[in-house]
Amino acid sequence: MLLRHSMPVAVCLAFVATTAAAAEEQPIRVSASAKAACMPDAMRLCRSHVPNVKNVLLCFGQHREQISNRCRVVLAGYGLQ
Repeated sequence: MLLRHSMPVAVCLAFVATTAAAAEEQPIRVSASAKAACMPDAMRLCRSHVPNVKNVLLCFGQHREQISNRCRVVLAGYGLQ
């Protein structure tokens, strides 16, 4: 009886896990103007993470005090501060 109920649960868990993984892999879209504002900071502070936007954003988090005002405005527009 336990085995009969565990199969649908396992299938549901597998579906949720693949859906969550796919959601995490969605690319972060950045406008051309945002790239223009933040690329100098990305190259200066986070060169090794370019072009991976997610990693650049994480790197920006580690260098908050050093980010230019122009880029800060863009990041705030994306809800990041």
